Amino acid sequence: MLRIVIVNCIVLCTLNSCKAQKQNTMKTFDVEQFNKNKINNRYTYISKDSTKVEQSTWQFGYEETITKQNDFFQVYNKYYKDGTLKVTGEFFPDDFLKGVWKEYDEQGNLVKETDYDAPYKFTWEDVLKLIKERKIDMSHEQFRVIRGSSEKGTSWAIVYDKPKTHDRLGVINIDGITGKITREAEIDYPADGDYDDE
Repeated sequence: MLRIVIVNCIVLCTLNSCKAQKQNTMKTFDVEQFNKNKINNRYTYISKDSTKVEQSTWQFGYEETITKQNDFFQVYNKYYKDGTLKVTGEFFPDDFLKGVWKEYDEQGNLVKETDYDAPYKFTWEDVLKLIKERKIDMSHEQFRVIRGSSEKGTSWAIVYDKPKTHDRLGVINIDGITGKITREAEIDYPADGDYDDE
């Protein structure tokens, strides 16, 4: 009996140690550095590997956007007032959330995970392959990749500049499950940034 109790204690101590280690290695926000360098509650800097970090405040703490060179996606982190991580995940700039987003409580415990890729059998990598095959200019200011999933279905939309036309954009709609192109069309440049991609 005593041996079982000792073994259980060792197991519990090991688990607690792992949990503490996990919490200690979790990314935190450097509040002191931010307060020292902020201008109008914003601080932007470039790290040694040329990664751009943009930080600011929100109502209950801090947030930051991390942009790595040659990476299609940016990382978004939100923190509590003490610098503890609240939310983290990746997103395609201005267009859609990607992968698994995680949310933590103020003690550093994982309380929620949301997989934004789950509805899509035709993946981002598949969309990117199509973009490269069509030689679409991803650096153009009007380029966008939009996706949505509802009871009506799951789909992607690629909006891109058509250089041989005047003030016209191309739109490719793709079934998010089968990868079938459901529509190709041309639209006028949006006056207010909104796209009719349905």
